[in-house]
Amino acid sequence: MILKDKSISQTNLKEYFYDGINRESKDLAPPLSEEALHYLAQLLIHFSQSKHLFQIENDTLSLPTLALLYEEAYKAKTVGQRNAVLKQLGDSSLFIGALFFENFAKKGVNKDYFIGMGGGAYNSLGNLNYAGNNIFNELANSFPKLLQIVANVCAVELSYKAEDIFSLLERWQQSKDSTLQKQLHSIGIVPFELNQRH
Repeated sequence: MILKDKSISQTNLKEYFYDGINRESKDLAPPLSEEALHYLAQLLIHFSQSKHLFQIENDTLSLPTLALLYEEAYKAKTVGQRNAVLKQLGDSSLFIGALFFENFAKKGVNKDYFIGMGGGAYNSLGNLNYAGNNIFNELANSFPKLLQIVANVCAVELSYKAEDIFSLLERWQQSKDSTLQKQLHSIGIVPFELNQRH
């Protein structure tokens, strides 16, 4: 992770990330709740330790495969296991999509993949009222913008290409899913019905 301020100590990390997320999310409508700000700061602290992000396969470090996490959640034997993996999928999608997107873009993976995986995982947790709060609906609805916010806080350049936006818009047009609509709103796109009169 690339920190904008090299003098940050581990003890100041939470404050640093909280302040950065708060600053970068000022234009987000609706604004992030205090709970969401703290959750995201804690997420960045968690992943700032490589042992929480990378896995070892064949004696090499690799990022988790999001599709395998999705499959693991789908095949979980208990609700608790499923919810834990969905949370891991949402958190990993957000962090990897913000900081390592270029690596995946070279392989033909666009942002819509991270939005679908992470936003979908958070949306599922929100619908289940996981941990007794609404934070996961909030994270799902703002997921595309959160990718940008996390990238900015960690000093990574992240921009949405036209095909990313069209892909997200196309998914919304097919499903009319309210979470997808809110995700579009979070990056400044107001979708409309094709048969709507102007």
